[in-house]
Amino acid sequence: MPAEITRTTTPFPIRVPTIRVPIAGPGGLHLRVSSLWERRVLPTITVRLYGTILAVVARHAGRGAADHQGKVAVVTGASSGLGRRLAADLARAGALVVAVARRQERLRALTAEMGETSPGSGYRVCDLGDVGAFVHLLEQVDEEHGRVDILLNIAGVGGVLRTLPATTESIRAVMEVNFIAPYAGMLAVLPGMRRRRSGSIVNMSSDDGRAPGAGAGDYSASKMALAAATESLSYEVRPDGVHLHVAYPGWVPTEMGLKAVEHGGLRMPPRAVRRTEEQVSSLILRRLDDPRLDINAAALPLAAPIFRTLAPRAYQWMRAKT
Repeated sequence: MPAEITRTTTPFPIRVPTIRVPIAGPGGLHLRVSSLWERRVLPTITVRLYGTILAVVARHAGRGAADHQGKVAVVTGASSGLGRRLAADLARAGALVVAVARRQERLRALTAEMGETSPGSGYRVCDLGDVGAFVHLLEQVDEEHGRVDILLNIAGVGGVLRTLPATTESIRAVMEVNFIAPYAGMLAVLPGMRRRRSGSIVNMSSDDGRAPGAGAGDYSASKMALAAATESLSYEVRPDGVHLHVAYPGWVPTEMGLKAVEHGGLRMPPRAVRRTEEQVSSLILRRLDDPRLDINAAALPLAAPIFRTLAPRAYQWMRAKT
């Protein structure tokens, strides 16, 4: 579905401080341009760029359902939220799914649901904070089924404003789950995918990774690191027919998303960036074999880096207020 455009002058509120442009001449004359910039130039540029971005996203939103018949897929974070939805949808699309998470009872319920359309699907209990155990799990799946065709690294932690200062231990815990485990997982399955000249990996990032705000810096850093590592590896494996993706889901009302709003200090995001589990899962599964790196569920966040480049002082001032 295309993103919804709210009725505002620009797709996000803009208040620009006075900008003074020096002009050569006696006394160093300065020209006040804040009014022109704020009222005409910046809104026009932003709206037009946003419209272009929205059109590109919408162009690819109406494609049919994906078919992954016979593929072997591993999905982390599968006990709830997007991970659970993706695992169930992959099973309905014909894949043999290995669901990975910590909560066994929820995994059992998911496996029963997946068994209706994919009898060979199952689950493995694993805490991604134990990176070695996760890599070993992937090796076992590869040995048992002969391959891993799809790896969806959906599990994540953090994303809430801290009430206490971060510690070395808390930072390490976030980085291990959000970055080190998915990165090590990629490295574990890529050799087989490259030999077969086929395979898809999706790593779940966040718009906080490319446009961080105040608050949980370790979370933003972990998501930015994962996106950078994925992009770097994608250039290496692309000639071998392997597709790596970074997914930006927008805001989704999952347990983690709702917790961030209700208890984590996050303001409810604008409607233009809200997405359902169904919308995000459908988009990701359609894009698995697409050569494009980024999977953007919402268009609006793409304007943030552009605004940051065009007006860095205004962007930083505004971001500090949100």
